[in-house]
Amino acid sequence: MIYPRRMKRIAIILSMLALSAAYLHADYTDHRNRHVDSLEVVLQTNNHLSDDDRVRMYKDMMWGYLQTDGKRSAYYAQQVVELSRRYGYLNSENDGLRILGLVSYGAGDYESALDYFNQALAVTERMRNNKHYKESDIDDNLSSLYGSIGNLYNMQDKLHLAISYYKKALSIFEKYDWKESTAILYYNVAELYASMGNRTEAELNYRKSLHWALLSADSGLIALPNKGLALFYIASATYDSASAYLPYAYDYYSAHRDEENEAFIECLVAKGRIALNRDKNISLASDFASEALGRISNNTASEQVASVYMLMCEVAMSKKDWQQALRFALLSVEADGGDTYSDVGLYVWMAQIYVELGDSQKAKDYIVKVHNMMAEFATLHYQSGLSQMEVLYETEKKQLQIEQLEAQRRGILIFSIMAAVILLSLILIFFFLWRSMRLQRRNAVVQAKLEGELAERVRISRDLHDRLGGLLTALRLTLSAGSEPQRLTDEAIREMRNVSHHLLPDSLRRYGLRTALADYCAVLKTVTFEYRGEKVRLEHEDAIYCIVYELVNNAVKSAAAKKIYVLLELSDGTLHICISDDGKGFSKDEVNGGAGLANVRERVAALKGVMQIDSQENKGTTINILINVKQI
Repeated sequence: MIYPRRMKRIAIILSMLALSAAYLHADYTDHRNRHVDSLEVVLQTNNHLSDDDRVRMYKDMMWGYLQTDGKRSAYYAQQVVELSRRYGYLNSENDGLRILGLVSYGAGDYESALDYFNQALAVTERMRNNKHYKESDIDDNLSSLYGSIGNLYNMQDKLHLAISYYKKALSIFEKYDWKESTAILYYNVAELYASMGNRTEAELNYRKSLHWALLSADSGLIALPNKGLALFYIASATYDSASAYLPYAYDYYSAHRDEENEAFIECLVAKGRIALNRDKNISLASDFASEALGRISNNTASEQVASVYMLMCEVAMSKKDWQQALRFALLSVEADGGDTYSDVGLYVWMAQIYVELGDSQKAKDYIVKVHNMMAEFATLHYQSGLSQMEVLYETEKKQLQIEQLEAQRRGILIFSIMAAVILLSLILIFFFLWRSMRLQRRNAVVQAKLEGELAERVRISRDLHDRLGGLLTALRLTLSAGSEPQRLTDEAIREMRNVSHHLLPDSLRRYGLRTALADYCAVLKTVTFEYRGEKVRLEHEDAIYCIVYELVNNAVKSAAAKKIYVLLELSDGTLHICISDDGKGFSKDEVNGGAGLANVRERVAALKGVMQIDSQENKGTTINILINVKQI
C-alpha cells in the first residue's frame, strides 16, 4: 500500500526568501532599525558624501530595512542600482537587484521577482570580464541567485525548474566545500523528486544529503536526511530499509521534541506504520498514533496533521472499526485541503470503508473520484512538465544570446586596433564561426528538450502503472463480483492502462513505429491509419511517435473532426507523414504563430525534417511532414 504525503520543502539557508509579508511591511522604527535610522540622519544632514560612501550607506539601509520595511528597502535598493549603473559598480548593482527581487517575492509578486533575479544574473555574467572581481565573488552571487530562483519556482510548484536552479547552486556549493548548505540543498532536491514520483533520483539525492551532513558532523543536519530516507522507504513499504535510518532521526527529534515538534510527529507516524505493517503490532501502532495525535496543535503544518489522521484511519481499519476509520479519513482529507494527487490512496481506502459499511453509492462516488483524479493528474502533470521544459529551453537560449553578445563586444575591442583589411577578414571569419556554433548549440538544446520530453513520458507512464495500478487492483478484490463499484473500478483500470500504454508504448520498443501507431490509432474510433513502403526500423522512432501522437491528439481534442486519416509512407530513405481531418481547421494566425504547432515544428526540425500545414477554417486541416531518415 502506498502512503502518499505532500512533501514539505525546506527553504535553503543561502537566501532570505523565508521572510514573511508581515515583516516586509511592518513598522520600520522598531529597535532592529536603530542603525539604519542613524544612517538616515547622516544622509539628510551631510551633503558632502562621496559617491562611494553614498552607495555603501544605501546598501546598508536596503539590507537593514529588508526584514522590517519592504518599501523602504526597495527604495534604497533602487538608489543603489541607479548609482551603481552610473559609476559601473557591478557587484553593488547585483546586490540592489537581488534585494528588489526579494522584496517582490515577499509581496507575492513572483513575476517581478524573477525579472529582478534575471537582471542580477546578467550583471554577474558581466563581472566575469572585469578583472576587479574575483571568481569567488562571482560564484557567491550566482549561488545566491540560483537558490533564490529555485525557491521562487518551488513556491509555485514548478518543480522541474526549481530542481534545475538548485542543481546550479549545488555545483558552486560543492566547489567551495560548503558542507551544511550542500547537505540541506540535496535534501530539498530529494524532496522535490519524491513529490514528483521519481524514486531513483529521490533516493540518490537523499543519500548525497546524508553524505554531506556526515561530513559536517552536525547532529541536527544528520537527522534530516535520515528522516527523509526513512519516510521514503516507508512510502514504498520497504520497512526493513526504513528501520535502518529511522532510529537516529527518532532519537534526535525525540530529544528536541519541543523545538522540532513537526519532525518528531513525522517520526512517530513512521514508527506507527512500521509497527502496523511490518510487525503486525496493532497495539503498538495505536500507541504511536495516539502520541502523535496528542502533539498536534494549531501551529502544526497541515501535511503532518493529515498524516497523523491517516495513521489513525489505518489503525482503525486494522481493528475493523469502520466508523472510526471513516471519521479519521474525513479528518485527513479536511486537513490536507482535499482533492490533491496525494489523496488518491486515501480515497481508495474510503471506497473500501464504505463497502464495509454497506454504502455502495458512497463507494461508487470515491471510485469515480479516483478515476477522475487519475486522468486529470496524467494530463496536468504531463503538460506542466512540458511547459517547464519550454521555460528551461528559453532560458538556455537567452543565456546563449548573452554569451554571444559578450563575445562580440570583446571581439570588437580587440579588432578595433587592427588594420581595416585584417579587421574585415577577422569579422567575416568570426561571423561564420559564430553562426555555425549558434546553430549547433541550438540543435543541442532542442535535442535535449526532446530527450527530456521522452523521459517525462516514460516516467509518467511508469508512475500511473506502478503506483495506481496496484491500488485499483487491490480495491477490486474487496468489491462484490458484478457490482456497480466493481464495474467502475474495472473501467478505471482499463483507462489507466490505456493512458499509461499510449504515452510511450512498449510495442514501440519491441515492434517498431508502424505497430505502435497502428495500436494507438485503433483505439480512437475516428482515426484511420495506413502504412506504405519499406517495413524497416528507423532511428529516433520514439521522437517520431511523439510528433504523430501530439498531432493526432490535438485533432481529436480540438478539431471536432468526424474523420481523421493518418498515413506513414517510407520510400527511398524519406519518411512522409500525412495527418488530415475534416474538422474546423486553423485560422491564419494559429497556423503561423500558434505555440502548439511551433513546438511540433521545433521537434521536426530537430530531426532535420520539414512540416507544411494546409488549413482553412471549417474546411479541415492537412499536415505533411517529410523526414530524411538517412540524415538523422
